[in-house]
Amino acid sequence: MSAADNDDYSYVDQNFQPESLQTWGKRGSVINVEMRRYRESVLAGLVEDGYTVIDADDADDDESGAVIESVKAASVELYTAECKAIADSDELSPTELKKLQDKRAKTKTERHQQRKAELSRRYEVDVTPELVEKDDDGWYPQLRMHYYLTLGRKFLTTRDAKRAASQLEAGENSIWKPDFNKGQLLPAVLLLENLNLLQFLTPDVQLRGTDEKMVEFKALAVTHRHVIKNYLNVSISEKLTPIAIAQKLLAKIDLKLDYVGRLGKRENRECVYRFVAPDDERDSIFRHWFNRDEAFSRESVSVTNNIVLSTPISDTNSQILEEVVSSPQGQTWKGLKLKLQQGLDSIGSSYSELISKVGEAVGVADGEPYWNAYLGQWQIWVKFADECRSVVCDWLAVV
Repeated sequence: MSAADNDDYSYVDQNFQPESLQTWGKRGSVINVEMRRYRESVLAGLVEDGYTVIDADDADDDESGAVIESVKAASVELYTAECKAIADSDELSPTELKKLQDKRAKTKTERHQQRKAELSRRYEVDVTPELVEKDDDGWYPQLRMHYYLTLGRKFLTTRDAKRAASQLEAGENSIWKPDFNKGQLLPAVLLLENLNLLQFLTPDVQLRGTDEKMVEFKALAVTHRHVIKNYLNVSISEKLTPIAIAQKLLAKIDLKLDYVGRLGKRENRECVYRFVAPDDERDSIFRHWFNRDEAFSRESVSVTNNIVLSTPISDTNSQILEEVVSSPQGQTWKGLKLKLQQGLDSIGSSYSELISKVGEAVGVADGEPYWNAYLGQWQIWVKFADECRSVVCDWLAVV
């Protein structure tokens, strides 16, 4: 955090209630063991609660099968009705929501209203039964990670710093490590950046496990598998193929590579994959989140080429493009010397201990800005001393 926003956090008491942390860790170990022996743990708990457990071998096959199918059908029907009831609930004002959140005893209708209001404020789009179901499946953390990895990257440091400040204030300069670490997204985002996960999100580009960049990606992931496990809770092993590792990491942002087929000569066929952008409204959600964060931020979105652009992202892409690539003198971007503010706003940077020191790198523009529809932002290819990489236009300034 100190390297991220140049604040001194040396006063933080990181050893708050060590006996409680030790107890928490021991209890977590017990839960992990129970998860490894899930069936036995559940049956033991049912017996302890007074239920009679009948061995499946002693039950009639037809009867047990019918019961299972009936339970599954009832479960699907009830859950579908629950999602629809939440989506159809009345809208609540912020005051009404706060009052309902503070209320202990709530009716079923009130619970549905509260859930809809919370989802509406969380995603900032219309609440549908499909959205309710996706949120139940853990969509929000995946979407949030994707947002801060791409469009909302420049807001991440401020977001984590505010969360840290809030926890420090509540704890009187003491922190409970599990909660504090859980609330920080910066390390996980930096790790995904170092792994260059976004290189696989170019539509229609065919990927094979033997591609040079795939082999390098696997080597990097295997080398840092322990860090990946700690920060992303993703297990990486040497036995996994490069594509399998990429799929596991892309799942953290609810994306995947689609299987194309086995292509190539008969004696040397390989499985080929490609990325297809999902049609799940995340682009719209990201635009709402960006405009929200921009409204609360003191920074302005600008591209300096005798032009200041502070227009939030919108669908009027052609108009913005004209403003970005044109200047009063008709000057083009190619060959312009550009300054990239690195630190926490750059991608493809080299970090020490996942956090870099703030610095500057100078490069030369190699082409005109282009609109990345999937990430919802303008980018431009810039040649640096070590490589040529795509840079978000908002970070550029002519020098």
